[in-house]
Amino acid sequence: MKTETEKMRELYDQWQTQGVSKQAFCKQNGMGYHKFNYWVKKFHPNNFSPAVPTRGFSRIPVEEPEVTEQNQHLLAAITFPSGARIELFGSLDAALIKKLII
Repeated sequence: MKTETEKMRELYDQWQTQGVSKQAFCKQNGMGYHKFNYWVKKFHPNNFSPAVPTRGFSRIPVEEPEVTEQNQHLLAAITFPSGARIELFGSLDAALIKKLII
């Protein structure tokens, strides 16, 4: 007999492959959203779900460059209509800038 953890893990894995929202998945499987969300956080603690596109901000992994100078100068700043501002120091990578603004 499967434990609840094993059952929820199977459901979590199914959800990841289907590419639907948590709400839609819960509705399809007759399960409470809050309970499923609890297990999603247990299985994926940083709450990042790459299989399901989200709206709003996206996590962009950025490797920390080696800092050779203590006082680096601001090379570029992107200010969005909302007032959010991104400041870039060090060498600029066009691919990274594109990810930030698209």
